Amino acid sequence: MSAAKGPSLSIKPLASATREQLARLYLSSYPPEVGTATLSEARQEIEESFAGTYGVLRDDASGVATVSGRPIGAIMVTERSIWDEGLLGPFVIDLFVAPEARGNGAGAMLVGHAVEACRAAGDSKLSLRIGEGTSPAAHAIYSKWGFTPA
Repeated sequence: MSAAKGPSLSIKPLASATREQLARLYLSSYPPEVGTATLSEARQEIEESFAGTYGVLRDDASGVATVSGRPIGAIMVTERSIWDEGLLGPFVIDLFVAPEARGNGAGAMLVGHAVEACRAAGDSKLSLRIGEGTSPAAHAIYSKWGFTPA
């Protein structure tokens, strides 16, 4: 007996999702004390990300996880950290997956996409910041991909 196959998970370019979709995902993915408290604030956060406020986005390493064409999460990678001068190379500014879509591998797939894209571009490192609001699931994903505390 074979198991029924569910909708397929894929990674698409960041631009494949509208900024409104990304803002709604961002808002639902983070607790208010970590992300934003309102949709208006989430829209501003996404707009600022695209405008370069947090660094120049890397199109090759950033992406959107989709199921049946519907965005369920995203990773946003910049050329470098604007917060940590000592970090060289690309930097993950955001990884978020909608709560109802968690547990299907989207987060790990997004991080893997970023790692592989940076590797293919010749980057020797990909960095990120793990803060108080980082979930245990995110810690597990980062560990799986070889990220270690600085």
